[in-house]
Amino acid sequence: MARAQQARKDTAPQQKRAVLVTSEKGGVGKSVTARTLVEYLREGGTRVAAYDADGSVGGLVRVLGTRDGAGEVLDEQDPAVGVGYYNIRDAAESHTLLNCLGTQEPLIVHDLAGGSLADLTRITDMGEGLDDLLAAVDENGYRLVVLHLISSEVAATQSVARWIELVGDRVDHVAVRNTRWGKAESDFPFWHGYTDGDGQERGGKVRKRLLEELGGLEISLPALPAGTFAKVDADDLPFSTAASASRLTIVERSHVARYRRESAAAFELLRSLLGL
Repeated sequence: MARAQQARKDTAPQQKRAVLVTSEKGGVGKSVTARTLVEYLREGGTRVAAYDADGSVGGLVRVLGTRDGAGEVLDEQDPAVGVGYYNIRDAAESHTLLNCLGTQEPLIVHDLAGGSLADLTRITDMGEGLDDLLAAVDENGYRLVVLHLISSEVAATQSVARWIELVGDRVDHVAVRNTRWGKAESDFPFWHGYTDGDGQERGGKVRKRLLEELGGLEISLPALPAGTFAKVDADDLPFSTAASASRLTIVERSHVARYRRESAAAFELLRSLLGL
């Protein structure tokens, strides 16, 4: 059994979890994944503290943040109800990622900004890795779960490789294939691997290491039709609201309902990993 698998087996269900939704590659669907996950958990009755590391302009707080009577996102947010936010690129504000563990919330989800891994290394490790950060997470009774967003581009796979290099099996790894780019393995050539025109095998090694050596998991997140998603996103609609929003057509509401159903099925596979 891989060490990461053994770690999950030995982890008590009561141990708290901190989830990082991440990729060094921008535009791969981190915020959509984070908000879908947070909605899924809260609708199922799970208390989850949510944080947006892209500040007040982040996609998570924009959609799930608590609003005032005029519909404006409140400056002060209760992360367990709305979405707390901070700028991961600001040296002082980035401390929120660790300091929020002091709340002892059983489940915390952070939507990290693209390319923020270097910022994480500076919180306690002075840019020299993540050893002290991981130690602080452990000392506060948490297990770190990293959700890696996978797209068709090589940079998304390279991001996973960089994370593995820094943390190895000291966290639980989950690869989240965003099927916005397709459903077939060939749509994710660098992640699944492929044979090039010269007959050489390319890619696939990072995935193999995550799944086989580190005992990680892989799930696929469904995709909304582009037009439907554009309308939902433009109006800052939570998916739960969009499923019955009269401003959407019957077909578009059906798209959202299917998305919610399929994403819930995917996230069900993570429940034990999240201590649920």
